[in-house]
Amino acid sequence: MTNIKSVIEKAMKEIKDKGLKGQINVFSTESKNASFSNGKLEQLTEGEKGAAGIKVISPDGRTATSSSNILTEEGIMQAVEKAIEMTKYTEKDEANDISNDEEFTYIDWAFDADTKDMNLDEVMKLAQALEKKAKSEDERIKFVRGAEYETALTRIHFGNTNGLYKNAFFTNAASSISLAAIEGEDSSFGFDYQLSQSYRLIDIDRIVKNSVEMAVSGLKSEVLSSGRYDIVMSPFASSMFLGTLITPLSGENVYKGKSFLKDKLGEKVANSSVTLIHDPMNGSAPIIASFDNEGTNTSRFNVIENGVLKGFLHNIYSAKRLGAKPTGNSFASVESPNPSIGTINLHFIANKTRKDILNVPKALYVTNIMGMHTADPVSGRFSVQISGRLIENGEFVRSFRGMTLAGTLEELLNNLEYIGSDFKYLGPVAGSTMLIKDLSVGGK
Repeated sequence: MTNIKSVIEKAMKEIKDKGLKGQINVFSTESKNASFSNGKLEQLTEGEKGAAGIKVISPDGRTATSSSNILTEEGIMQAVEKAIEMTKYTEKDEANDISNDEEFTYIDWAFDADTKDMNLDEVMKLAQALEKKAKSEDERIKFVRGAEYETALTRIHFGNTNGLYKNAFFTNAASSISLAAIEGEDSSFGFDYQLSQSYRLIDIDRIVKNSVEMAVSGLKSEVLSSGRYDIVMSPFASSMFLGTLITPLSGENVYKGKSFLKDKLGEKVANSSVTLIHDPMNGSAPIIASFDNEGTNTSRFNVIENGVLKGFLHNIYSAKRLGAKPTGNSFASVESPNPSIGTINLHFIANKTRKDILNVPKALYVTNIMGMHTADPVSGRFSVQISGRLIENGEFVRSFRGMTLAGTLEELLNNLEYIGSDFKYLGPVAGSTMLIKDLSVGGK
C-alpha cells in the first residue's frame, strides 16, 4: 500500500526544487451502498475511490492545477509534473499563495469504528427495512422510488512546500427515501434523508414518518390565491435558501463584483435577530474540519451578526485581494480534489422553537422549493416554485402546490424573523424551521 505521507513529501520536494510553491490534497473514501426500489434491490456496491489534487504556483504568481485518481507514487508524480508544466501558460497573479498555518487540531472524534466495520449485508438490510417500513406506514404509498443506505470512511491528507502536513479521517452514515402516495387519480411525492457521523444516529422511523407525511399531505393539494404571505420554511427548504447564500458570500465573487453583498461589509443586511455562523468544528455536525484544503486552520466565526455583515468566506486568494485574512473556507472532495470556496457547517443561530414558529395565525409552510439554485448572486433576484401546506391558527389545514415565490435574497434576509433549533444538515449547510414575513407569492 502506498505511503501517502512519503509520496506527498516527495512531490512537494520536486516542486520546491524547481523554485516553485505547491500544495496537494489526497482523498480516499471507502463506501458501502444499498438501494431498493419497489421491492427490488436496485444497487449494491462496495468499494474505494481516491483522488489527488495538486496546485503549483510560480514565483511570479502563475498557477496551475492537476489531478489524478491513481494514488500511487507514479500516478501522483505524473500529476505534479503536469501542473508544473502548465504554469508556463497561465497569467501572472501575485495574490496566489499557499498556507503557513503549521499547527492544527487533529480530529478523531468524528470517527465511529462500528460504522466503518458495518458489512455490506447489514447496509443492505437497513435499506430494505427502510423501504418496507415506508410501504407499511400508509396504504396510499404505492411506489418507493429509492430507499437508500450508505456508510463511508473518508481519509484526507494535505501537504505543501512550506512543510505543512495535515491529515484527518471520519465516518459517515446516510439514509434517504423518495416515494409516491396515490389516491384515485391524485398523486403526491415525498422524501426525507439524514446524514450523521454514525449509523446509530440515523433514525429510519423518523425518515419514514417525514417522507410519508409529506407525500400523503400533498394529496388533493391546490393552487391558492396570489398575495403576500408569511412563509415558514421547513428545515429542508431553508437549507436550500441558505445554500444560495454561499455564492454571494464568496470572497472571490465579492472581489469580482459578482455579489449583491459586495459593498455591504459592516452594514445591516438582515433582520437584527439574524446571526449567521460558519462552525466547521461543531461536534454535532456530520462533517467536521479543523483545516481546509489549502491548509488554513478553521474556526467558528460570525458571517452576519445581529443583522450586520461581518465578513466573507475567504480562501487565500480572495483574502489577499480584499486585504482580509483567510477564513478556512477552501474545500475539496474526492470527486473534485482541487479546492474552491465553500462551507462545512454554515447555519443561522436559533432564536425560537419549531413549535412556537408554527403557531402563527396564517402562513405557507414550504416543504419543497424548485429552482432555488437559479437565484442571481449579483442582483439577488429569484423566482421559484414552492409546495407545502397552509397554516391557520397554528394548524395545518390544507396543502398547496404549483405556486411561485419571487423576490430577492436581501428581502429574505431582512424579513427573516424566527429561526428554529431543529437543524437538518444538507451538505455544507444546516437548515431549520424558519419564519420569513411578508413575501410575494403567485397563485391563482
